[in-house]
Amino acid sequence: MKLVHQDFSRPIFEEKDNFVELIIESPECLGAYISELAEQCKGQEGRYVLSDKEKEVDLAKNVEIIFDIFSLEINEKRILNKLYSEMNELAKSEEFFVKTQEVILGIQKYLLDLEYADYILTFEQEIELPALFKAAGLRHEEIEENYFERIIRYVKIVVSILHIRVLVFVNLRSYLTDEQIQELMEEALRQQIYVVLVENSQKNCIEGGKRYIIDKDMCEIL
Repeated sequence: MKLVHQDFSRPIFEEKDNFVELIIESPECLGAYISELAEQCKGQEGRYVLSDKEKEVDLAKNVEIIFDIFSLEINEKRILNKLYSEMNELAKSEEFFVKTQEVILGIQKYLLDLEYADYILTFEQEIELPALFKAAGLRHEEIEENYFERIIRYVKIVVSILHIRVLVFVNLRSYLTDEQIQELMEEALRQQIYVVLVENSQKNCIEGGKRYIIDKDMCEIL
């Protein structure tokens, strides 16, 4: 994949890059470029272009931008909705079809038994499995002990459930050690995703990455 911006003379990252540090030293420019990317991640127009094998792809569906690592939620609504959708497809697959029908018939029989008790009832004959998952409170178990473990888990979930291919972290290096950053980049490599670390100042170089600097005079240093 490749991510470019009209203002930059070089790609922010391209196929051969494991991850990139995009350092924008001007606070005003940093805010403007991050704001523009955030809007495009919501589906708005902008000057960033994401492509795969020279074919432009939907940036909003493939890029996740993370501002606050302390409020990452593995059970947020969009993740659970996608999880329920995928589990619904799995429940209807050849492997689970018979079991699914048995469960649905069991629920319908139970509802009919309730009706015979004392009530006059009606209900939909076709039970929506996503609604059943939601009613059961189905969600990812939260087992992480610290915020770094939550970051790693969040990365795995947005890749597997939302099929995100590019993660953009803003000022992440202000909160993680060099060793933690290295571990996170290794996890990203295992997940086969691209990571952009957007920072406002230079820190120690991390092995395996590319550094792209936009200084206060908007001069590019690679």
